[in-house]
Amino acid sequence: MSLIRRRKLTKRQARQIEQNQTTQADDGTFAEGVIVSHFGKQLDVQITDLPTVMPSQPETDADKPLVAVGAIWRCHARTNLPMLTTGDRVKFSLDTTAGLGRIELLLDRHRLITRPDRYHKVKPVAANVDVLAIVFAPLPKPAVNLIDRYLLIAKLNHITPLLVLNKADLLNEQNPNDQQAIMQMIDEYQALGDRYGFRVIQTSTHTKAGLQTLFEHIDGKLSIFAGQSGVGKSSLINELLPNANQSTNIISQNSQLGQHTTTTSRLLPYDAHDLDKGGIIDTPGIREYGIWHLSADDIMIGFEELYELAGSCQFRDCNHAPNAKGCALWAAAMQGDVLPRRIESLNLLIDEAKAGQSAVKPSAK
Repeated sequence: MSLIRRRKLTKRQARQIEQNQTTQADDGTFAEGVIVSHFGKQLDVQITDLPTVMPSQPETDADKPLVAVGAIWRCHARTNLPMLTTGDRVKFSLDTTAGLGRIELLLDRHRLITRPDRYHKVKPVAANVDVLAIVFAPLPKPAVNLIDRYLLIAKLNHITPLLVLNKADLLNEQNPNDQQAIMQMIDEYQALGDRYGFRVIQTSTHTKAGLQTLFEHIDGKLSIFAGQSGVGKSSLINELLPNANQSTNIISQNSQLGQHTTTTSRLLPYDAHDLDKGGIIDTPGIREYGIWHLSADDIMIGFEELYELAGSCQFRDCNHAPNAKGCALWAAAMQGDVLPRRIESLNLLIDEAKAGQSAVKPSAK
């Protein structure tokens, strides 16, 4: 499905959602808030604006009222709402007797990160995100294809990417060839970042190096940390937000692969009483980010330096294979203007998307 077609579908869905929601008028009793945790059918919503008409509250809660800015309510959602996710701004009704809420309205989303699940359905990952922090490390070995996937997602969703080499102190423990390969990869990505507006930084929770630089890039913004397991995402969040209480794990000595430690999606605010100051959304570790729902044209857009050249290929249906006649991408690679690795990554992602699309059952479309 092309990007244009998906946008039209989103508009139709938005009109239907708006029509459905108009039947649930806000009579002044709804609180406004942000979804800060997602537990499947239940969601935690933190109040950001109080209802115009305040509900009665138990006298026992005079010192710590249930209905107050910053209070977190466990909620269900109305059935005709779209799938909700962490970061969504909503309005919800309050049952002060039961201490439970019900989400009645979804407010406008500025951005939405989605991914397909194992059932070939697209599900939301996080809403209203400003920065996608793509975390990698010397160990486990950097997955370049995964980094390119996240750069693609950031581009398609108009989110600023930030590449973070965590555990930078381990670089000195690498053999010279591995160390050189990682440093070359960093230089290559930074060259792309200089051209297309993103940074590559190095951090270490062991030496504390680079942590202030990282915070300066995400301060006042809503960020999401992504990357393969074991790269230290939770450890970074614990350093940036000591009260986050993120569980951490160590890399398996046998497999050299990280163990998944995050079990639910959570918004960790910089200021617990003011979500407008931003925060970090931490989601379960993702080793493979499925892209079956994207077309070849969508994927090409995510490789900006290659997208600029694609129209110059000799044939309009060029598949950009290494032996493709008149391929402008490989001609530029031969001249050192683009990286062969990026063309290979592009082709791998396109092939994967096509293979996934062919596996989708009609009932799942």
